[in-house]
Amino acid sequence: MTEAIAAAARWQSCAIVEVATGTPAIKSFFLRLSEPFDYTAGQHVDVRLTAPCGYTAMRSYSIASAPSDSKVIELAIERLPDGEVSPFFHDVAQVGDTIELRGPLGGHFLWPGLPTNQCS
Repeated sequence: MTEAIAAAARWQSCAIVEVATGTPAIKSFFLRLSEPFDYTAGQHVDVRLTAPCGYTAMRSYSIASAPSDSKVIELAIERLPDGEVSPFFHDVAQVGDTIELRGPLGGHFLWPGLPTNQCS
């Protein structure tokens, strides 16, 4: 992805509508989009957090939900011990909170010319 493509994507506010614990280190956050978008498998969103002092931190997370007409997307976020954004989601964020995101961005790819059983 180029910076130009990311810059063209608009930031929007999203509400956390559900939090589900998958494992001790992974939680799924279900976000209601204020501006729904179409996406395909393999795409991600950028999440931006802004502290009261104005400091911002941004991370990219793959969209974990299947493409649909829903206004809600799922992000499965692993808590990284030295992370800057994931501890916020695991320790602070709760249903009703809003965050900023932009996307969808990126896509998936296949290595050209490799047989499907190359890795088996």
